[in-house]
Amino acid sequence: MILFKNISLIASLILMVTAIFPCKARDMRIDISEEARATVTEQKLSRDIEFLSDSLCGGRATGTSGAMETASWISRRFTKLGLVPLGTSYIHSFKTQPSGTGRNVIGLLGGKSSGSGKPSGSDKSSGNGKGQYIIIMASFDGLGIRGGNIYPGADSNASGVAALLSIAEMMSLSRDLGREYDADVIFVGLDAKYLSFSGSNALWAEIASGSLRDGQGRCIGPENIKLVLNIDQIGSSLSPLKSGRKDYLIMLTGSIGTKEVQQANKSKGTALDIAFDYYGSRDFTNVFYRRAGDQKVFVEHKIPAVLATSGITMNNNKLTDTLDNLDLPVMKRRIWLLWNWTERMAGIASGDNKVKKA
Repeated sequence: MILFKNISLIASLILMVTAIFPCKARDMRIDISEEARATVTEQKLSRDIEFLSDSLCGGRATGTSGAMETASWISRRFTKLGLVPLGTSYIHSFKTQPSGTGRNVIGLLGGKSSGSGKPSGSDKSSGNGKGQYIIIMASFDGLGIRGGNIYPGADSNASGVAALLSIAEMMSLSRDLGREYDADVIFVGLDAKYLSFSGSNALWAEIASGSLRDGQGRCIGPENIKLVLNIDQIGSSLSPLKSGRKDYLIMLTGSIGTKEVQQANKSKGTALDIAFDYYGSRDFTNVFYRRAGDQKVFVEHKIPAVLATSGITMNNNKLTDTLDNLDLPVMKRRIWLLWNWTERMAGIASGDNKVKKA
């Protein structure tokens, strides 16, 4: 009986200690990459694309109230994700022909040398001392309203913007959980693709002139750009590479980072059918890589650039380019691959896949 009472007393003491120090009992290890992947859901992608395709954005034609609403919405998302504006605002205005105004939206996620690029009080310092930047961009403008009809542009290119924001969220969360990158990452919502790529030309003009600067006033010049990724139409599975396989992605890289793409495609949840050309055609590959996307501006100036796309479909530039014609489960996997690839290209300086969490 005495032994039984002693055992009961010891058990009670253990329970009391556990109650007093609960954090010790809850210590665990989490997977940063798994946490990041969990931020991308079909429901969130659907909400983003639905908003961008809605009448409030009015087809997102450059210079319209709908395009201004879109730029403001992207800015608010950048703020929420903790990205740092390059300058006094996320929005960088530029002139379009003949007398209009376009608006690029630019935010920075800092790398190792910039103290994670997080605002600290009133000092929003940013910029990598090594001078290495990766640009991830997606155009947000569309055809607008024609003949009284709103052209929703769900795949072209609301899908690209949704992917851009998803990757920004994944990298921002990974940073908050302790992961640091060798390179800074600049996220850009581009305007005026439909006006002779005026948005990407304006972005390049800022870089080439030295007017694009980080929070510490340091110039982000052409020599600092390590890589550019342009995401343009990434939501459809209507133009597969192979019959019967919808889970595919076209990566036109100019031979840049192909090894890293293949490595990233082995990561959890991806295993996509990858092509590094446009449906096997050398001529079409050259056209789409060098002439038909916003990345072309950087290719022309010999900056390493990549185009990620799910290809042209019969819905392009039509009223039928709607959310219900997209394949969100496959789109999610494409985003996971692009995020994993971007991390590899940026270089993980610290913060392995596991961190402690109380």
